[in-house]
Amino acid sequence: MSTLTPAHLTLKQLSYFVVLAEERHFRRAAARLHVTQPPLTQRIQALERDLGVALFMRDGHRVELTEAGRLVLAEAQATLAQADRVCEVARQAGRGEAGDLRVSVVISGSFVRTFSEATEAFQRDYPGVALDLVQTTCRGAIDALQQRKSDICVLRRAGPPLTGIEQMVIARDRLMLVLPANHPKALAEKVALSDVADERFIQFSSEKSVALFKQIEGLWTRTGLVPRVTQKAESGLAILALVAAGFGNAVLPSTLKGSDTPNVVWKPIDVDDQWTSSSILMLYRTEARNEKVQSRFIDYVRRFSAESN
Repeated sequence: MSTLTPAHLTLKQLSYFVVLAEERHFRRAAARLHVTQPPLTQRIQALERDLGVALFMRDGHRVELTEAGRLVLAEAQATLAQADRVCEVARQAGRGEAGDLRVSVVISGSFVRTFSEATEAFQRDYPGVALDLVQTTCRGAIDALQQRKSDICVLRRAGPPLTGIEQMVIARDRLMLVLPANHPKALAEKVALSDVADERFIQFSSEKSVALFKQIEGLWTRTGLVPRVTQKAESGLAILALVAAGFGNAVLPSTLKGSDTPNVVWKPIDVDDQWTSSSILMLYRTEARNEKVQSRFIDYVRRFSAESN
């Protein structure tokens, strides 16, 4: 007898074998397979010959599995189930219902309500997509996108247009003063920077939060004031914790109000609104529209953002 190699073992052979093993009758198995009995018999005989073992004990049209047949049946059923899984995964990927999606998000972006709602809805509707959300800095997010280490990024004020990169505004917020809850201006409707310029100020590290650092620095410059910086921190959440602990005041984007940090108050800054307003952007490569998973996610974020405006 010849020896059958895995490369020559076909799914059709296995399916014929499994159906016959389940029916234990050639006529019923042939009817279920929509073939006549001779081709079924020939395929089973060829499979036994090539495997070098008898799979069935025959009694007319009725058959029983041999010990080898019982062992092969379990493996054949598992192989066919896995083949079905491969086909289903391929179909899901073709429909944009399965795959991997890598999204880089700055900390303040993760508190944008419409983005969070869009992400939750997408994960609920497409559980077959592995969504990997990574918190990073603006610079890190753009670098990851350009180096194809991420598919989409959400950040603040991306600057000049980037070649091959599309961008979309998904939310707008503004810079606000954050004061300890027991601050003398805690009950004021608005607070001018001149009212707190001489007090301790907690600032972003310029190396970590370039976009926010520049916007906040520009705000102070426009007012002709210089803050009394006594401490620096790498993230908005770290700054909020320091303000809550009484180490000073800060200027932060209003999206971070969603963190619900206790012992702080958020106050509008008494300046021209255009100086404090900013945008949260979603960036993605132009060809993302050709990738169904990425395109679906972009559409979700676009829809939720449009519904909130």
